[in-house]
Amino acid sequence: GEPPFRRRGTLHGRESCPEGTTIEGCGGKPARGSSVEDFAFTASLLDTFLRLSLIEGFNVDHLRRLRASGGGGLLPGMAPCGVSLIGKAKAALGSAEAGRRAGAVRKTCERMGIVLLPWGSSGYPVALREIPGAPLLLYRAGKAWTGAGWAVAVVGSRAPTGPGREFARILSGELAADRWTVVSGMARGIDAAAHKGALRAGGTTVAVLGCGVDVAYPRENAGLRDEILERGAILSEYPPGSLPLPHRFPERNRIVSGLSRGVIVAEAPERSGALITARLALEQGRDVMAVPGNPWFSHTAGSNRLLREGATPVCSAADVRGALGSPPAADGVAERVLAALAGERHVGEIAEAVSIPIRDLLPCLMEMELANLVEKRPGNYYKRLSEPGDGSPV
Repeated sequence: GEPPFRRRGTLHGRESCPEGTTIEGCGGKPARGSSVEDFAFTASLLDTFLRLSLIEGFNVDHLRRLRASGGGGLLPGMAPCGVSLIGKAKAALGSAEAGRRAGAVRKTCERMGIVLLPWGSSGYPVALREIPGAPLLLYRAGKAWTGAGWAVAVVGSRAPTGPGREFARILSGELAADRWTVVSGMARGIDAAAHKGALRAGGTTVAVLGCGVDVAYPRENAGLRDEILERGAILSEYPPGSLPLPHRFPERNRIVSGLSRGVIVAEAPERSGALITARLALEQGRDVMAVPGNPWFSHTAGSNRLLREGATPVCSAADVRGALGSPPAADGVAERVLAALAGERHVGEIAEAVSIPIRDLLPCLMEMELANLVEKRPGNYYKRLSEPGDGSPV
C-alpha cells in the first residue's frame, strides 16, 4: 500500500501540480493496480520523479531500492569504484542543480505540449506498471493512450527485403483493422512499415523512441512522425532534446515489448535489435511470434532461429488471433458489463453473463476501471461505480 519512495516533509495533500504542467493523474483519482494508489502527484512529488528520471538508467526497480536503502550502497553487480545509481539519486534529491534541470525540463514540456506520465499516475500505460525495470517517467506526444486496450508489437530489421517490408505493412494494417494498437520503434525498415500499415488502415499506432519525443529520427521518418502525432502517440523515457545515442535503443525495447500482449518479429538477421525485444518479451511474460523466412537468406536468420526455439509462426493476422485472441468489439461491451453488475460479482460470473471469454473481457474491465465505471475488489471481484448509459467514456 505505501508508495515505494516518499521523501519526508515534501508531500502535502493540498499541494497542487505546477501551473501549466500537463500531467495525467495529477490532482485526480490515483491510478489503480499500482503500489502508489494512495497518493496524487503533488508538485514536490513530480519534482522528485523528474530529478530521479533524469539520472539515465534509473527506473522503478531503483526507486524501490532507494526507498529501502539506508546507506546508499552499491547496486548488485556494480563495481565498487563507481558511483552507484542509488548514490546519484540521493545526491540529486538534495541538489539545487538537479532541481533547476528538472524545472527546465518541465517548462520545455509545457511549451511543447508534451505530457508527463509518472509511474503510478492514471495516464501511465497500464501494461508497463509491473514489468521489470519499468520507466520511472514517460514523455508523451500525440493523442492520449493509456495502454489499457489490446496492443501488439511489430518489429524487425532496419534493412529488410522488399517482401519483408511489404508483409509487415500489410500485417500491421490487418491487425489495426481488427482493433489492435500496433506498437513499434519508428526506426527505418520494418518499424516504419508497421506504423504506416496501421495508419493506412485507419487504426492506432504507438511509437517508442530511443531519443526525445521531439526529435525526428531517422530524418526520413519526419513525415511519418507527424502522422503518428495526429492519429497515435509517441512515447519516450528520455526528456525532450535527448539525442538518439546507440545505447538508448536496446533500453527502449523493453518498453516496446512491455506495452504489448505479444511481439511479432517480421524479419530479422542474427544480429538485430528485434531479437533483444523478443528476449525481453519472454522475460516479461509476453508471447513471441515470428514470420518464417527463406532459410537461404541471412536477412531472416534471426527470425527463423526464434521459430526453432518455439516462437509462434505468423503468416497472417489470423495466426496472431490464434495466439493472442481478438480484441472485443467496443460497441456495447461496457453497457453489457454494467448491466450485469447488479452487485459485486466475480470476473468469471461477469464473463458468463455477457458471453465474452475472460481473456477478452479483462482488457475491457481494465479500461472501465480507468474510466471509474467499475472498481476491482480483492479476489477478482468487480462492483459498478456508475449507472449504464450515463455517458461516461470507456
